[in-house]
Amino acid sequence: MKNVIYFLKRFLMPHIRLFILVLCTGVIASAASGLGVPLLVKFVFPVVFRSSAGEVPELLQIFPSLQEWEVGTLLLTACAMMPLLFAIRGVSMWGNAVLVNVLGIRILEVLRMAVFNRVQELPIAFMEERRKGDIISRIVADTQNVQNILSSVANDLVKQPITCVCALSAFIWLLIDTGHGILFLVNLLFIGLAAWPIMVFGKRISRKALLAQQGLGELNTTIQQNLETQREVRAYAMEEREIRDFKANSENYCRNYVKLVKYQKALIPIMEVVTSLALAFLLVRGKMMGMSLTDFIAMAGALFFAFDSMKRAGTAFNRFNEAQGAVVRLAEVLHEPNTIPDPEQPLTLAQPVRGDITFRNVSFAYGDSGKYALRDIDIHIPAGQIVGLVGPSGAGKTTFASLIPRFYEVSSGCVELDGVDIRKLRQHDLRNELALVGQQALLFTGTIRDNIRLGRQDATDEELNAAADAAAVSKFLDSQSKGLDTMLGQEGAGLSGGQRQRVAIARAFVKNAPVLILDEATASLDAESEREIQESLDELAKGRTTLIVAHRFSTIRNADRILVFEGGRIVGDGPHEELYTTCPLYKELYDRQGIQS
Repeated sequence: MKNVIYFLKRFLMPHIRLFILVLCTGVIASAASGLGVPLLVKFVFPVVFRSSAGEVPELLQIFPSLQEWEVGTLLLTACAMMPLLFAIRGVSMWGNAVLVNVLGIRILEVLRMAVFNRVQELPIAFMEERRKGDIISRIVADTQNVQNILSSVANDLVKQPITCVCALSAFIWLLIDTGHGILFLVNLLFIGLAAWPIMVFGKRISRKALLAQQGLGELNTTIQQNLETQREVRAYAMEEREIRDFKANSENYCRNYVKLVKYQKALIPIMEVVTSLALAFLLVRGKMMGMSLTDFIAMAGALFFAFDSMKRAGTAFNRFNEAQGAVVRLAEVLHEPNTIPDPEQPLTLAQPVRGDITFRNVSFAYGDSGKYALRDIDIHIPAGQIVGLVGPSGAGKTTFASLIPRFYEVSSGCVELDGVDIRKLRQHDLRNELALVGQQALLFTGTIRDNIRLGRQDATDEELNAAADAAAVSKFLDSQSKGLDTMLGQEGAGLSGGQRQRVAIARAFVKNAPVLILDEATASLDAESEREIQESLDELAKGRTTLIVAHRFSTIRNADRILVFEGGRIVGDGPHEELYTTCPLYKELYDRQGIQS
């Protein structure tokens, strides 16, 4: 419930005026139904259907001036009351339904953007600890679920309780007015019977809905993983295993959803039985107590509206409980603490940025594992130096490089750029001074030109062309239908691995950042492609502080200095010739690749 209250405060309050209009139209529609119809039967019908005994209708007794009207005018006015009442009811219901949907769409837009924005703010560790399919399910399916339920039930959550109160008020007044007030006390029993399943089912529906939505997240994760690994699935004949996994997740989701539906649909028949019992009791007791037909119809109408609105409100309440499952999952993202926040009063780097990097007694552990990936790193990298990072898998090379753009927060110590602790800088300002080329060149749907321009949005066409030439992108543009304006598919579909890597390098050229991080940028390429790409990388590294995470030693042939990592520590630091003779691990790794010293 706390999450729902938070949700209402954050996403409903900005639209409070629209919500007030929803309330007003709901009140009008509810009053027209719960009060208007019973009172119409009680007061207007007797004017139209005069008693044969010549009794003066109660309405004319209340307003004696009406008795002076002509009979035809009075009948016409009385008959016009019904279409007028239902016109008011219909227009207000239409307005209420439209406004509720407008409110739902606006809340959906703000909610979805809030969740997506929060994902952009949270550290990379948040994404690495969760499955992408589940996050997608929260951003798309859960927000849509909240909007759908809000649009479908907000109308009833507002209108039906008011209708019930109005109808019960009319019922009580009619009972007292006719001298049958004792019947209300008996009907309190039926009201209690009607309210009981609403409360009991609500809690169970909330739990079942959460399980169903979690199952949908698992299902989305399975689908996404399968689509992203189709080559591996086919190559290793994993189709049957994937089908089994998908079937298991699908059956789990369907099983939880069926349980949810059982509780959702059980309320209506229970409420209808209670309503029929209440009406039957009223009919029997009313007949025994000499109630007139007009009074009975008026009271039966009021009682029917009261129980019908309770039924609809109960259904809406249960659907609202269903939405709580989605709200809980969304709140987990919105409330996720940002462990790498920007400083409240950030510093700015002196321009131009030189690219001087210092690690001061840095240690780092992933999450709460307590197992350090880096320990006691104390090192200085002067501006403009090209540094190779080598070592066995898991030694800490990529982690070391990832601390510089503050993808992760150091556990102790500090990292400095030009003498400024990077924690005192806005992350956006820090990363503006860095360029990164990873092992997998991730391109976006759009043109080649658009993908290069991501390096710097205000780059001119001349700068883009120069970057394309420097990264040897121009060499393969002749094979593309529209040159730089060739449209690429998802993840750069339409280009080979080497071509995609060149586009990523061109992006780094355009950014022209003083610090360059190359994270095994040629590891996935063949020897010929690596040779061609390496020439572009050597050109890119000139004049910049460059860190090269190396798997192949050929990629660090031009390094001024090499850092050797083992078990999260730096066990070697120097040029190749020195390390080859003084660092046994470096010599072993180097010789293992068959390279002659």
